[in-house]
Amino acid sequence: MEQQIDILTLLRDHPFTRDFPEEKAGELAKIAKVVRFTAGQRIFEEGEIHRRLYLIVYGRVALYFYIPGKGEFRYETVSSGEVLGWSSLVEPYKKASGAVAVENTLALSLDSEKLMRMMEEDTQFGYKVYQKVVRIVADRLRAARMRLIDIYGGGG
Repeated sequence: MEQQIDILTLLRDHPFTRDFPEEKAGELAKIAKVVRFTAGQRIFEEGEIHRRLYLIVYGRVALYFYIPGKGEFRYETVSSGEVLGWSSLVEPYKKASGAVAVENTLALSLDSEKLMRMMEEDTQFGYKVYQKVVRIVADRLRAARMRLIDIYGGGG
């Protein structure tokens, strides 16, 4: 029997959305759906246009990109309380990396086109969302850099 999951409660609890006003949480609940990924399932591919933003509730997802001649390079794993798919909010909306579930994962999937309309209609809210997205991008860049230094060495 499928357990009923309250999207509004998940939004109130998730670190990305917990400090949003109640009104915005209610609006987000209308554009969100609960999704499940099984271990090994590809969520999206690098370069793909994929207009969903995911808030990870539980589970783990590996981020990767392809290096010519080397293959898939996994540079970070995102898990509970983190965000997946930030590039769905930045033109040209192509995924900066691929994503694959490392273990069974539950997430809230937000329609990024509708989210962007919300952000345009309420620029203070939009500013707050983009502040959070910039932090995510900076963290991901740092993680990729550190992983590359681990692999190729930091010596000069």
